[in-house]
Amino acid sequence: MSIEAIKQELAELDDDKRHHIMAFLIAIEDKRNPEYMAALARKIDDNYPSHWVTLEEFDRRLSFTDDERLN
Repeated sequence: MSIEAIKQELAELDDDKRHHIMAFLIAIEDKRNPEYMAALARKIDDNYPSHWVTLEEFDRRLSFTDDERLN
């Protein structure tokens, strides 16, 4: 199966199945990059409020609108 055929099939998936595939691919990448996982764990475990951002700031950094965040 070609990459183009895979892309076409993925484009036809419903949202739930597409999100499942995206999570699967991210999990594969995470397993291949333990340094990334360690850095992410450090950020999650960070207890210093000065290092945190508000949800609004997070959305701004990701360029999300309210409508996009709710979907």
